[in-house]
Amino acid sequence: MALFSSARVVTTGVWCALALVVSSPGAVHSSQAAPPPDPRPRYDNTYAKDFIMDAPWRVIDEQTAIPVTIILKDCDVDDIRELHWIRLWDVTGGGSVLLWDHDFDDEQIGDDDSEHNYWTYITTVTEGHATLPDGSLLTPSNLGHDPGDDIQLSVSVYYRDDWFNYTETRHLRVHVGGGPFPWPEDWYGGDTHYHTMYTNNLYESGAPLPAVRLAAIAMGLDWLTATDHSCDLDETGDGAYSYATHHWEYSIQTPAGTATTYRDNTSYGSSWGALGADVSDLDSPAFRLFRGVEINLGSIDDDSWEKTLHTLFYNPDYINSPYSGALGERPVFPSLPDGLDSLAVGGFAYAAHPLSDLSAEWAGLDWGVNGSVWGDQDLDSVLVREAFRGIEAFNMRQTRYSSDQNDPWADFDSGVLPDDPYPNELLAGVDLWDQRLVAGLAPGGSRKVFLSGGSDAHGDFNYASFMGVDNYATDNAMGRVQTVAYVPGEYGGESLPPMNDILDALRAGQTIATDGPFLEVGLDRDGDGDWYEPADLKIGEHGIVNPGSELPLVVRWASLSEFGAVDSVKLMAGDQAGTFVAHAFSPNSNGSGYGGSAVIDLSSLGLTGAYYFRAELLTDDGDVGHRAYTNPIWITFVYPPGAIDDLTATVMGDTIRLGWSAVTLDESGQPTSVDHYVVYRSPDPFFLAESADSIGGATDPWFDDTDAGVGDPTTNHYYVVKAVDSFGNRALDSNRVGKFDRPVSGIDLLSE
Repeated sequence: MALFSSARVVTTGVWCALALVVSSPGAVHSSQAAPPPDPRPRYDNTYAKDFIMDAPWRVIDEQTAIPVTIILKDCDVDDIRELHWIRLWDVTGGGSVLLWDHDFDDEQIGDDDSEHNYWTYITTVTEGHATLPDGSLLTPSNLGHDPGDDIQLSVSVYYRDDWFNYTETRHLRVHVGGGPFPWPEDWYGGDTHYHTMYTNNLYESGAPLPAVRLAAIAMGLDWLTATDHSCDLDETGDGAYSYATHHWEYSIQTPAGTATTYRDNTSYGSSWGALGADVSDLDSPAFRLFRGVEINLGSIDDDSWEKTLHTLFYNPDYINSPYSGALGERPVFPSLPDGLDSLAVGGFAYAAHPLSDLSAEWAGLDWGVNGSVWGDQDLDSVLVREAFRGIEAFNMRQTRYSSDQNDPWADFDSGVLPDDPYPNELLAGVDLWDQRLVAGLAPGGSRKVFLSGGSDAHGDFNYASFMGVDNYATDNAMGRVQTVAYVPGEYGGESLPPMNDILDALRAGQTIATDGPFLEVGLDRDGDGDWYEPADLKIGEHGIVNPGSELPLVVRWASLSEFGAVDSVKLMAGDQAGTFVAHAFSPNSNGSGYGGSAVIDLSSLGLTGAYYFRAELLTDDGDVGHRAYTNPIWITFVYPPGAIDDLTATVMGDTIRLGWSAVTLDESGQPTSVDHYVVYRSPDPFFLAESADSIGGATDPWFDDTDAGVGDPTTNHYYVVKAVDSFGNRALDSNRVGKFDRPVSGIDLLSE
């Protein structure tokens, strides 16, 4: 969603691009010979997106190499006549240590048809360092830094255009983590909303997937969905007016040497096809990727009819939606409901930043994107469709603002806020989510609406830069907001779950949304400390429970020092009257701010009817803190029917007739409606009445056992009958009666 640009070149005549990335060792890449010159027109210049230097905002630990990215592109307007050198310095604490100094021998960028104006260089190693040998990995440890340090980097490009030499510099900051993100076993964190180089238009751009993958792995992400704009993904054959990248190449420098890969996108017919090829090449058990789309769909709300709504589609097939919603581009098609109906079997959708006003209106006219927030009619139309799974209200994490996108850190450190900072829109989105959860409650099974989180970053490994009058920056970046998915199995490390399994969890809402800390809830019915068993309830599930039974709800949390200790945990509950805080506590107050669990006895709340439960937390980090939100557990609290206490058995020829009074009250003495009765039989007078013992059912208060073996002295039976309500709740055992082959019937053998 964010309008992205690199630093605007301060000189005239040069609008070009290069990408440099520091990756981890061992990456495998292919090499191809450059093809003959392409006779088709090159893509048009994208304003103010020429020099992009980048690095991840965190790395896992001191042994993780720091990916640093520089992008120089749009060289069709004017080539870089001589690229002299690119240099990387460590300037932490006011120092100046040269880490990487690569001489490009005055190469002209854009003159080679194989580059086709998108040339990428990737390195993982030092070059020209005063003490480290060339080829040493750029790890914090090698650079003299420890976990918890913030490394300040400076990256410069020195070049000549038609007449003069210039230097472009950007300043980055990388936090050295104390380990991976705090996800427990079977939980995997990723970014559900991310823009690559195939989002490319006058206002927005992204980063090439090889660089994205390297940066994401270094951060500690497990997976990512590439959701480029639908209005860009159809562009490859649009001739002189296309912003698509037809050809590009990247080089990766590792301790083993340098390998160059040439990419020809023209054979794929569209950027959608090229993105799919990149995802197919780079998806692996070490890092999972999926090709999605942020699709433009037409609103059907009376207040925003046919304006643009953004929706995240996780779908295997391409759905045509070419209009961006810019001035003059109405109606936007397809409409929101038609777009949902176009999803393939298994495809699903989330509303992207539903409360972000995409419009730019003045004097009754739309300037730029003629978009809108999601209206009530829009939400109503999609919530009746099973493929619509929820809302991405946790969108971006921009808490700081700077008008200096080359060196924003003074503004960031002083706490300068953006116009609409997180968490204002987030909290409004959570409120909208609660409203829809409340409206969807039903005793037999509610309409589930889930929450997801994504960075909505456009490249942006370190911080986000945007095109505007002042070319501003915010502190949002890839992976700043994540969705963490529960996928059980023998996975972990460099053996991650298949992407389809991660998408299944996203579709089922077995996820949390967070900008750092971890949080989950689970109903541990048997209290054994494991809430992942079939009889238990975990995030995203619905269950029927007896409010009079023990109902231990487990809340578990974890954080890292870089996100702050967990200061507040709230268990939120909702019924048809609204949402309320069911329980709240402060882990930090008892020394468990970085990890722990608590058990809340739901039976003590005295609840009946349909409810949902979700948890949220806030850390003590800075003036904003970090947050996490679980998806709900849905619970219907219903007392089971009362137990039958007057069961009788009567011999009628070769049949045993069982009879009892109709059950009209539940265990608490309140009126109830019985759906049917289940009859159990066993030769053991003390048997536990379970499914295997059932011999049938009845809707009326009697039952004939025609297979009772009347007259056979070797066959004796004992009977129990249970009432069952419409929710499937079963009453306790009735009194027990038995059948013996002597002239006695209807004997009450056992009274419980």
